[in-house]
Amino acid sequence: MLSIQESALTVLELFLIAALGYCVGAVKVRGISLGSSAIFLVALVFGHFGVSFPAALQTTGMVLFISSVGISAGPSFVGNLRRHGAAYILLCLFTAVSGSLVCVAVIRLAGVETPLAMGLMTGAYTTSPGFASAKEAFHGSAEAVAMVAAGYGIMYPVGTLCKVLFVQMVPRLLGADMEHERALVRRGAETAEPAEDSGHHRFRLDPLGFFTLAAAIACGILLGGITIPLPGIGSFSLGNSGGPLLVGLLLGHLGHIGPVDVRVDPRIVEPVKELGLILFFTGAGTEGGAQLVEIVSQYGAFLLVYGIILVFVPLTLGFALSRRVFRLPMLNGLAAMSGGMTCSPSLAALIQTAGTTDVASTYATTYPIALINMVIVMQILANV
Repeated sequence: MLSIQESALTVLELFLIAALGYCVGAVKVRGISLGSSAIFLVALVFGHFGVSFPAALQTTGMVLFISSVGISAGPSFVGNLRRHGAAYILLCLFTAVSGSLVCVAVIRLAGVETPLAMGLMTGAYTTSPGFASAKEAFHGSAEAVAMVAAGYGIMYPVGTLCKVLFVQMVPRLLGADMEHERALVRRGAETAEPAEDSGHHRFRLDPLGFFTLAAAIACGILLGGITIPLPGIGSFSLGNSGGPLLVGLLLGHLGHIGPVDVRVDPRIVEPVKELGLILFFTGAGTEGGAQLVEIVSQYGAFLLVYGIILVFVPLTLGFALSRRVFRLPMLNGLAAMSGGMTCSPSLAALIQTAGTTDVASTYATTYPIALINMVIVMQILANV
């Protein structure tokens, strides 16, 4: 007789989903695979059959991944911003505006109710702060808030998968020379190591840098919890993703705080990122899978079509703009679009596809700009 404690059962389900996800992610169709993002897909199925995890598990995974991204991108962040900062800002604005126009078209031409269409857009952009802003805009109507949640629930997993596939397919469709593209990213980032000690003794609190990771997460969550009122629009906060990203970015760039060495051993960054993705994908997937079938059956499959349009129109136009107008290297353009649509999973897929973490600095540059844009956009769309 098999007897497993409840806590052990939760751990079993977690790592069973992860193991199956890696099996699915290893399958390639014409050279394209989902990689670790397939864990999300497997988790959707488990969620549909009633498997669930504590919300803290998903949050822990997200902050582990996003803070590690910030720390690894920190040394190249300033050079990247100096070189392409204006282009990244304009790309983020264009992405938000083009998506908003598609959303208005869905409302006006397809007859989809505004709260539901806004939910589809926040799911397509995989933006939790935008989702929260959309719900806040309709806080006086429980029915409208439910519609926002329904649209978000439908599109979040689909939007994630679409963007993961997009960043993998584009290099193949363009026949990109990845060695050349990686060289362009490295040269553009102007990566610089922290300066050597100038006669000042610096010490490490632990040999691998786990202190830095812990500090980035703790300080990042506190920073993300600060809410800034926007008169006439609502409020804005970096949230549990933007806060750890910015703090990790700062620590990675500085390399030390006074006499304390805050560099992180590169050998632990990738494993921590991967563990974070396992926790995040498992939690988010089971959460979305719990109601996905019910929502689709209630509102119809056409909502998925509208949502997919909301994903691919801004992605395609934005990427074309990055290449034709701003002349950005391909990998920088893809990273900018991942950040512009606030999609950490597509960044993870892009890092795998590109074979370098240098693209993370571009994502880190565009991500906070995109967060601000989406919070404001949701408040404007609520009045359409």
